[in-house]
Amino acid sequence: MKQKEIYRCSICGKVIEILNPAAQETICCGEPMKLMEEQTADWKGEKHVPKITVDGNKVTVDVGISMGTPHPMTDQHYIMWIELICKGNCYKRKFLNPGDEPKATFVVADPEDLSSREYCNLHFLWRGS
Repeated sequence: MKQKEIYRCSICGKVIEILNPAAQETICCGEPMKLMEEQTADWKGEKHVPKITVDGNKVTVDVGISMGTPHPMTDQHYIMWIELICKGNCYKRKFLNPGDEPKATFVVADPEDLSSREYCNLHFLWRGS
C-alpha cells in the first residue's frame, strides 16, 4: 500500500484513502478492499477526466464543463469529490453533492506541476492534468 491510494469495498461501496501505509491489507465486509486504478481516458462518451484551468494562483478543476458536456450530478450518478495535487506533496479536496456543479476552485501558492483526481460514484477514480 502507498500513501494517497484509494480503495473501495466491492460489497458496501465504502471508499477510503490511505494516509498511513503501514497496514498490509485493508479489509471491509470481511473481504479485501479493491485498489482503485486512476483512469485517464474518457469512457462511454461521458466526461470523467478532470481538467485544470489556472488563473494566477486560482486553480479550477472541472469535470466535463470545459468540454461542453458537464458530468451528471444526479442522486444516481455524480462526482463525489475533486482533488488538486500541487507541488510539494500538497493535496486539496472538495466534496460534492448531487445537484452541485462538477467543479472545484482552489487557491495555491505555486500553480506549477499540478494534477488532479476525481471520484465518480459509478465509474470511480480518474486523473487529469
